[in-house]
Amino acid sequence: MCARFTLAVPDFSALVAMLEASLGAGGGPARAIDADPKAAARYRPRYNIAPSSVHPVLRAQDGHRALVPATWGFLSRFARGGAGPTLLANARADGARTKPTFREAFAARRCVVPADGFYEWTGPKGARRPTWFHPAGGGLLRMAGLCQPARDPDTGDVDLRFTILTTEASADVAPVHDRMPVLLDPGDVDLWLGVAGGADAERAEALLRPAPAGTLAARPVSPRVNSVAHDDPALLDELAAEAAAPKTAAPTKPAAPGAGGARAAAPEAGGTLPLFDLEGGAGPGVPSGRTSRR
Repeated sequence: MCARFTLAVPDFSALVAMLEASLGAGGGPARAIDADPKAAARYRPRYNIAPSSVHPVLRAQDGHRALVPATWGFLSRFARGGAGPTLLANARADGARTKPTFREAFAARRCVVPADGFYEWTGPKGARRPTWFHPAGGGLLRMAGLCQPARDPDTGDVDLRFTILTTEASADVAPVHDRMPVLLDPGDVDLWLGVAGGADAERAEALLRPAPAGTLAARPVSPRVNSVAHDDPALLDELAAEAAAPKTAAPTKPAAPGAGGARAAAPEAGGTLPLFDLEGGAGPGVPSGRTSRR
């Protein structure tokens, strides 16, 4: 799965240059990337990107690579029990080509989500410990994604949305989580986008596999990542193992007679309540409905 990721490249022009350089080095001809001015205007370095965020994605437009803004999370077509639409941040790679929710996008609207790392968690609910996975040799990750246009139910505007494909964890990620985003080699990006060799869905599906061992390095980082209210470089500071371990909760005193039971604990001074439920729901930070991560 992929519930949060990072892209800390300092400015948009540097991101475009890095993408062009990496794709040109992947064996194919170096092609320029058409950069959407709206994506440039909204770009800033991010250290805690969560579902419902606007993020630049690479897609094919008129046979060219284009970097355009998109909102993270497909909106499900069917709500359950009258609830709002589910926000689909991830899609399992196995079956995405044929499942009704994703098959149209898989056939015609594949995209690449640039990042320089992603987070996964260990530990019990309430004491989750984040690990930041990033390229072992530095540079960018190219996460395989799908795009779809969607109409905002409040404004009626149509925007582009994306979801990130996930696969079985590689040897690098498996000690922390059993799934990971699909990472594309530079030489496979044009095939995935449909820029090279046409929109061959069968060949594109063959790219959906775990990354080779040694692709990623792991770093235990600040539990401040657990709240989407935090988005700053200090989130990536490495923690010693003992600092990353959850603290044992102090024994609670029994409720006083007539008190009606224990009260919910308030956040400690200077802290924040989490805005995103890592166990499977969206909090205030994801206004468009429940969030599904796969």
